[in-house]
Amino acid sequence: MLGEKNLSVLPKFMSKKLNLLNFDKEVALSIGLNEAIVLQLLKTKTKHSLSLLINKLSFIEEKEIQRVLKKLLKLKLIEETSKEIFCLKSKSEKITPERKQIISKGYFPSNNILKEAKSLGVSEDFIKNKIPEFRAYWSDRKDKSFSWDYKFLKYLLKEWRAQEEKLNKASKMKPIQKNWKPSEEALQILKHAEIDEKFIVDALPEFILYWSERNTPSDSWNSKFLNHIKNQWVRYQNLISIVKKPTRMNKDWKPSEDCFDVLSLAKINKSFAVSQIPEFKLYWLETKEMRNCWNSKFIQHVKFKWKAKHGNTKNVLSRLRDHEWAVNFKN
Repeated sequence: MLGEKNLSVLPKFMSKKLNLLNFDKEVALSIGLNEAIVLQLLKTKTKHSLSLLINKLSFIEEKEIQRVLKKLLKLKLIEETSKEIFCLKSKSEKITPERKQIISKGYFPSNNILKEAKSLGVSEDFIKNKIPEFRAYWSDRKDKSFSWDYKFLKYLLKEWRAQEEKLNKASKMKPIQKNWKPSEEALQILKHAEIDEKFIVDALPEFILYWSERNTPSDSWNSKFLNHIKNQWVRYQNLISIVKKPTRMNKDWKPSEDCFDVLSLAKINKSFAVSQIPEFKLYWLETKEMRNCWNSKFIQHVKFKWKAKHGNTKNVLSRLRDHEWAVNFKN
């Protein structure tokens, strides 16, 4: 594509050898690419019929050509001398439609633009709110344009679509339902991540309870559930999957911070867990038994004590496939 400055090299609209189209880049930026092409084509001949334009611009749909012609007529860049015969506006009738102008301080879109915007579904209040914003923005930039009306329409439609997307997203934001279930796609993702199916099933009630109590709206519960399960699975694996040689309890032993994080899932506070450490250590120092994972045994002990004090407490970890936790604890 070549700008108008190169017309001396290629005086014709279309070069037979190179088959290139020439149009003004500045015009294309201001009123549109197809508009610039049609306008340039009309400059190469006194008059063009609609059928001739359609024939020469076979790469543009007929409906689009008709729309472009209507727009150029509104901008007073061309005229229709007779039915479906078009040509450039004569110089004597032009009122500077092709000249770029700075937006006026009191700019207000024409009735035609307002009608077109409303026909596209844009509300009147939205239009009124956007006019000062549009005017202030372009006044500060001091840019020029061939048509501020169509620049405003383009800006307005972009803002309206953004507003609709925002409202559409907001309408989908809902608190989690008590009967909510993850989608099959989400379950497949977790399955491919090799996360135990029972772990997923057991984690669901606590996930729903957590978000129900907060009454937080969201449109991405599946994503939240995926992140929750993946994070908790990593914590669980870190606690019980590292196989170590059995060791005896020693007087300096302390539970890891991960233990308290896991217990918090069952709403067992850290202070209660810490208070159980002396009794736990004393019991296992006296028994002198060997264990692979004292952290998991401590979690089981705390849960047992919490249940004895507060009644039955359900949580995901009480139902995991950790056979060591299933050993009955005797005090």
